Amino acid sequence: MSPHRPLLKRTSTLHDFPYKGPRRKCFHPWIINVTPPGRAHCIHDCSFCYAREAIYSDLAEGPRVYANLPELIERDLGRLTIAPPVLLCTTTDPCQPSAAVREQTRRVVETLLRWGVSFAITTKGDPSFLGALPGFREFERKAVAVSIEGPPEVLRILSPHAPPYEERLRAVRHMAALGAWVGVRLDPYFVHVFGGLYGAEWWGRTEALLDDFAAAGARHVTGSTGRLDKRRAPGAAVSLLDRMLAEVRSHVSPGAAEEMRADYVPGWSGTCRGYVLRDDLRRDLHLRLRAACEARDMTYASCQELPESCDSPGLATCEGFSLPYCRKGTDGRFHPIEGCTANCHVACAGEPAPPCGRPELAQPAPYRLSLLR
Repeated sequence: MSPHRPLLKRTSTLHDFPYKGPRRKCFHPWIINVTPPGRAHCIHDCSFCYAREAIYSDLAEGPRVYANLPELIERDLGRLTIAPPVLLCTTTDPCQPSAAVREQTRRVVETLLRWGVSFAITTKGDPSFLGALPGFREFERKAVAVSIEGPPEVLRILSPHAPPYEERLRAVRHMAALGAWVGVRLDPYFVHVFGGLYGAEWWGRTEALLDDFAAAGARHVTGSTGRLDKRRAPGAAVSLLDRMLAEVRSHVSPGAAEEMRADYVPGWSGTCRGYVLRDDLRRDLHLRLRAACEARDMTYASCQELPESCDSPGLATCEGFSLPYCRKGTDGRFHPIEGCTANCHVACAGEPAPPCGRPELAQPAPYRLSLLR
């Protein structure tokens, strides 16, 4: 039995990240969320999640899941000439332990496989149920990012309702065995939680964590240090910043919470305003993580927070994977555009004839749907 009730989505699913400007690091995907955004719709209920109380959150009581996404996707694909890579999901987990959510995720991925559209999945859950879909193993343009914010002790504080550490590592191993490009999102990495739990051994514990990622088959790590809003969202008892400080005070130590409050300052984490880790501490941490990942034959990038100079060289995107836009062929299916990374404003900046033939897409702003038709 599933706690999620069906809901019909009334509008197109086609949209990009709503970020623009020269500091944009995000590639240009087709974002499809299997549920509405908001804390009611994700069973994991992670303490640090900003999406659950964002201004666009759905505050309805009880979890819902969109039941008509394949039909909407089919309609959109029928109108497109060029299809961006699909990203599942950015506001809730598409593989959370809900039969209704997994069924809709299965239906969406089945649709994308049939049409030939590139796709990536971000999850803390178990996506292995997708392996039974016809053509899943053979389809090359697929990626999975498994969110693992730390060792078991850290997960018990930050995401106690999500799958435990070993299950998330198992998901990395399983998806790698199914032929998916697999990365890990060390996101967010709260250095004060690590320091408070492990003391002087905090970095050694971090290196052991990266050893586990590499051994499980991860090829890339994307890290962040979190963005904590001071404003209280509608329906929330406290702000995200205050909630996280309370969690650290209660489950780590009052001292760790005091240090965290002093080191998180108002700032701009690339695309989002909020309280962020001090620039010097953030840069030092990302550079250290990058060196440790590269020593284990993985690449590393920071999510939104810092310029590309803190990322491993040669990456198409900070996500680590490179999934191309696809063009509709005479057979009605979509086929990869050779040389495309979907990071249009970076890879094709100033190019009069980019691989897709649409130089208008090479802007650090969300794409216009008219350019995909």
